[in-house]
Amino acid sequence: MEEKQRYLRWLGILCVIVAAFCLGVFAIGYKDPSVGRVATLAGLIVASAGFFWLAHRKRK
Repeated sequence: MEEKQRYLRWLGILCVIVAAFCLGVFAIGYKDPSVGRVATLAGLIVASAGFFWLAHRKRK
């Protein structure tokens, strides 16, 4: 069971890193925010929160 929790935490951290990269791309102006890019960013944030929640829920 510990292995699943570690994997879910790892996925959550990976989503946070990719979301931060996406925000950095927007911040420096490399790409303009479009509907698809903003939806991807929102999806990454929701997925990260979901993975962290699942990892915490499995611990109990």
